Amino acid sequence: MAPQIDEDTQAFIQATVQTLVERFPTSSPRPKVKEPDTFDGTKARYDAWKQELQLYVGSMDKDRAITTIVSFIRGDHIERWRRVFCKKHHLPGGKWTFESLDDFWTEVDKTYVDPNVVKTAQANLEQCLMGSRPAADFFQEFEELANLAGYSTADKHLIDLVERHSKPSIINTIYASGEEPTSYEDWKTRITNIDTFWRKGQIVRGHAPSLLAFPSSSRPAPSAPSPSMRNPAPVASTSTAPPIPTRRDGTGIVYGGHGQSMDLDRTCQKCGSKRSEAGSCRSPWHYPNRSPEQQRVRRAWEEPEAREELVESMRRWAAEDPEDFAAQGFELGSV
Repeated sequence: MAPQIDEDTQAFIQATVQTLVERFPTSSPRPKVKEPDTFDGTKARYDAWKQELQLYVGSMDKDRAITTIVSFIRGDHIERWRRVFCKKHHLPGGKWTFESLDDFWTEVDKTYVDPNVVKTAQANLEQCLMGSRPAADFFQEFEELANLAGYSTADKHLIDLVERHSKPSIINTIYASGEEPTSYEDWKTRITNIDTFWRKGQIVRGHAPSLLAFPSSSRPAPSAPSPSMRNPAPVASTSTAPPIPTRRDGTGIVYGGHGQSMDLDRTCQKCGSKRSEAGSCRSPWHYPNRSPEQQRVRRAWEEPEAREELVESMRRWAAEDPEDFAAQGFELGSV
């Protein structure tokens, strides 16, 4: 039988264990975090690099966090600044002159934060358009620029930019509904919902089956041809095709039967040349010398009906205004 331990001994053992636990705490395994990239002094990369480092050293104490951050500052263009910075703020024993980690970042920001970041963000915000990209991508960039520009979601100017820079068809749909949003969040929610449902409709319409397609189970199977149809016997023709009637009228055009071409290349009545040839009479009736204006003039005196109308008009001109007729170089007895 084990000996009994008095109360004083039990209290001493518990106190000793508690002291050991407090002195040597058991550390739980830290999650693996991707090591951030180094900063070489490029101001355009500073904000993204700063966010990575803030996440990476989030659980460290102040001095260890600053030492870790400085170790990721490397490069030819920033090495001189790094040496001056460490000489000014680093103390023996791994300590730093900063009271907190925020004071450290404030000192670094003085060098690598763009002094014109607000003006630059405002200019970029004016050019931030939704276009054809999803609403989520548009608002992500829009809100990032608005934050850098110093705007809040309560600013009326920000709401006006959202309304003007979103897709016009979405804005028209919102106004057509008769319910105008009153805040930035209402505008964002309405625009995002309409854009999401529109894109879903595009996907559904793009994969919709044809209404004329037969289901695979109800599609009629093609019937096999009969043996007599596979190699049909030649049928002897017992009748001859009737001759195709043709007719030539006064214009010389030959009209054939169904499927027959017409002979449009007539011969000239003056020189006997084909219509497609220049001809020796140099008449504009031939293709090489033909133009719309010449064609109109040719019809005025070469076509029988047009010729009679032209002559009749000139006769009326000579009878009604003989002086003007003669002034044009015509003789009264020539018509």
